[in-house]
Amino acid sequence: MKGNAMKTLKTIYMESEKENYIDASLYPRYRVKAGLRNDNGTGVKVGLTKICDVVGYQYIHGKKINVDGKLIYRGYSVQDLINDPNFAQLGNYERIAFLLIYGKLPNAEELSLFTQELLKKRNLCNIDPKYQTTSILNGVQIEVLKLYGQDPNPDSDTLEERMLKGLSILAQIPLITFSFFTGQQICEYPLPNKSLAENILVMARGSNIYTHQEARVMDTLLVLHADHGGGNNSTFANVVISSTGTDIYSCISAAIGSLKGPRHGGASTKVYQQMKEILKVTKHSRDPELMKNIAYQLLNKDFFDKSGLIYGIGHAIYTISDPRCQCIKAECKKLAKEKGQLDTFYTLEAFENAAIDVMKKEKGVTACANVDFYSGFAYSMLGISESLFTPLFCISRTAGWIAHHLENRQSNRKLIRPANVYVGSLKKLEDDNHENNHSI
Repeated sequence: MKGNAMKTLKTIYMESEKENYIDASLYPRYRVKAGLRNDNGTGVKVGLTKICDVVGYQYIHGKKINVDGKLIYRGYSVQDLINDPNFAQLGNYERIAFLLIYGKLPNAEELSLFTQELLKKRNLCNIDPKYQTTSILNGVQIEVLKLYGQDPNPDSDTLEERMLKGLSILAQIPLITFSFFTGQQICEYPLPNKSLAENILVMARGSNIYTHQEARVMDTLLVLHADHGGGNNSTFANVVISSTGTDIYSCISAAIGSLKGPRHGGASTKVYQQMKEILKVTKHSRDPELMKNIAYQLLNKDFFDKSGLIYGIGHAIYTISDPRCQCIKAECKKLAKEKGQLDTFYTLEAFENAAIDVMKKEKGVTACANVDFYSGFAYSMLGISESLFTPLFCISRTAGWIAHHLENRQSNRKLIRPANVYVGSLKKLEDDNHENNHSI
């Protein structure tokens, strides 16, 4: 190539990027639902489930009506479950995980059996917590896939065996997570007679000292993140792969890869970072006008990361309220009082109200604070490292992934294989050959 610098594969690809560009106007032309979303933002119906329902609106005579949000686990409202007197105790995540996987609330004997399977499970202790990766979740993915190699019959396809493999994954993911977090192999739970929430606090902080309300907040966060329907990205990824009939280890690993994305499981980290910047500016002021000004600045790309987003406000389904946010907000307030951080709580609450108002005025949408709005604040009060926010989401959501995997293997024997519309041009091979010969 005389007179020109030698091309690299990178420069060739950059020059050909137009070959991969798809004009957004082609989607409605071909009646393709981008992102599997309808024009009104609702999700395209792609499956049936008995596990979980997410309600934020209703259709009455063809008109979309916003309603108070509901999160339903196996027919039970999550608010009713959390407000149940039995939830005054710890170990609620284990109870909810049982509910999601088996379809019913456990009695005392069943819960004891289930808890023992999880918390007294010993890891095989061949974890390598020093992979050359900066991501805890990447490490967890690798270790989950390694469990396949340790399983004497990893491809067995009976539901009962898949369920037991799922419980093994559920039991070991927290140990794997904190092995990577600490850089040391953790082969067993430090408190085998206590709840998962308590064990997480101990492993995350390196101390056996915690209050009941701290454990209660962690337990509640685990419950609220345990599932969110079959349409969320990580669960759908799990179900798509499950439909091929492959092993459960591959399915859960793929779900983790999805959750890792900043548009999915990484949202609580963004909210927390935004919160810290807001607190710097407001200095715990609750002035409504100051709060509205910050919200406007966020929308106008003039504050924080200049993305034009108010992190923690708005949701794809919930409109008037997010029940998960309401539940964790109530527990956060109790913990903030215990830790002398009510000023921070009330500042966040003031910003929440202002942001909702600004979204209504500027965007014309009914938006609510989502679960991530207070989750970061909760984790910070618990002394949890920011690097653990998404991995803790992963630990919790594993129960839902297992439940949906089993449901798919039992009830949906069809390979998930949607169609794409080809919008590229048709070419003649001789034209390309002539062009290439001419350029030599």
